[in-house]
Amino acid sequence: MLENVEEVASLAAVSVLAVLEQVYFTLQVIYARRKFSVAPPAIVGPPEFQRIHRAQSNCAEYFPMFITVLWMAGLFFSQGLASLCGLLYLYGRFLYFHGYSQSADGR
Repeated sequence: MLENVEEVASLAAVSVLAVLEQVYFTLQVIYARRKFSVAPPAIVGPPEFQRIHRAQSNCAEYFPMFITVLWMAGLFFSQGLASLCGLLYLYGRFLYFHGYSQSADGR
């Protein structure tokens, strides 16, 4: 077990926020499935649903790499800088999700 949990507290906090963000994205797909009547496991539906589903899938695909880089950078370089970059990444993913989910005409 870690002797000083405080040493990784900010990395852990960013990791928890990242998981919560993934949950939020997944819930958006669930709500879109209900709204557009797309029953699982189907992923084909109206363009509005497909944009939300694709945005969530893209974020989920990059999640393991993000967590790995976050922890490696935090443990071997700078926890504070890694945590700050992690927060910026999460904010960018949030903006990406909502931007991609909108109609291409509205972007």
